[in-house]
Amino acid sequence: MVTIYDIARACNCSSATVSKVFNHVGSISESKRKEVLAAAEKMGYVPNVTARNLVKKRSNMVGVLLFVDESLGLRHELFAEMLNRFRTAMEKNGYEIVLISEKGSQWEGKFLDHCRALHLDGIFCLCCNYEATAVRELIESNIPVVGYESPYTNRPCVESKNYEASKKLTEHLIENGHREIVFIAGTDVAITRDRIAGYRAALTAHDIPVDEERILHTGFFSHDHGALATQALLSCRKSFTAAMYPDDFTAVAAYRDLAKAGLYVGQNISVTGFDGVSIGRMVSPRLTTIRQDAVRLGQCAADLLIRRIEDKEIAQPLVRLDAELLPGDSVCKITTD
Repeated sequence: MVTIYDIARACNCSSATVSKVFNHVGSISESKRKEVLAAAEKMGYVPNVTARNLVKKRSNMVGVLLFVDESLGLRHELFAEMLNRFRTAMEKNGYEIVLISEKGSQWEGKFLDHCRALHLDGIFCLCCNYEATAVRELIESNIPVVGYESPYTNRPCVESKNYEASKKLTEHLIENGHREIVFIAGTDVAITRDRIAGYRAALTAHDIPVDEERILHTGFFSHDHGALATQALLSCRKSFTAAMYPDDFTAVAAYRDLAKAGLYVGQNISVTGFDGVSIGRMVSPRLTTIRQDAVRLGQCAADLLIRRIEDKEIAQPLVRLDAELLPGDSVCKITTD
């Protein structure tokens, strides 16, 4: 195996000079730098990254923890866009990305052991079950962690303003004459509770009684959940003119099932989604939804994690970003005589 000492002898210089060239430090002439790099390439030199990391006490690798529905995975546009911006931002700062899945069997679900074995400098919890013991152990460790929609107030986190967004979406329905609005909640986590609170606040602000039987529960991000949500909606004992689905996938999946029951979206039933992914703009009628700013969320997550890794002060550990209402044709206007 070729070492820096072999290159130093070939270039008639010290091993320290060769090391400075590879680590981009010190004052080395351009001619000597080119000579060293040319010799390294000719001799087939491969840097010992492990040894270098031991010296630096840093691997320049960060992990991304993913719990995603098997039917969608990273095909879900929201997470894909967030991950892409996060990856781009981290790579610009010299970090590589390692994806960590809850499906990995080698570590028997022990994420902390896995991350320590890889000598990861930090973790971005992009999509995970924060109530899982393995996730809690990871977040409570000394490894820098940034979460997306995390309930842990003592760790940096990025999220959309879910309460405000849900309130805005509910008000859009009210402005179009709807008073009998069913809210189909996703998995019972903090953001779901925030969205329910926004829904309640909008109804109360417009003197519309909050009927608990019009708050239903399902899951996120799958066509199966969309079917279950619609079954629950059609079984609702209360009348309704509008249904708020927890995300765009479940909302779009409902179009066909509602039509089978004689309810046509945008005509005699109004439907909304959440996230603002492209599928909502491709269907007819175009889905009314809330667009989360996935690009900014990914960028902010990277900024926070880099500051945590570098032990820099974080003035605002919880970053909450505005979400945009995207009106579509899936909401019909109700006129009163």
